Amino acid sequence: MRQEAKEKGLSIYELVTLASLVEKEARYAEDRPIIAQVFFKRMKVGMPLQSDAPFQYLKDAPKEDLSIEDTKVDSPYNTYQHMGLPPGPIANPGVDSIDAVLHPSATDYLYFVADREGHNHYSHTYAEHLDIVDQVR
Repeated sequence: MRQEAKEKGLSIYELVTLASLVEKEARYAEDRPIIAQVFFKRMKVGMPLQSDAPFQYLKDAPKEDLSIEDTKVDSPYNTYQHMGLPPGPIANPGVDSIDAVLHPSATDYLYFVADREGHNHYSHTYAEHLDIVDQVR
């Protein structure tokens, strides 16, 4: 794993941090490599990760849906306001999430949203994403 991380240009710390985001975003195993791919693509195109998972780490209690106001919180863990990875892991990722970061899917999605059962739905454009959000939430 260390060698694979190095080949991807990731330190072990970055690998674990990214895997922690995947761990908290994915309820189902099949979503992990796709979510990892989305995060890699967002970093590649210079887009914020826009992960909701760090907000659960910052809050005293879980919140099912974030508001626009939530995304304005001043924190280095706010991946809507800050580019790249947060300063550290937000959870203890399992081997499956680490493996997903090392072996992301070969898709080109840029967006995802989970429905109320935790199944993720993927899209390529923001317009598609908004349509899916309207359908699943």
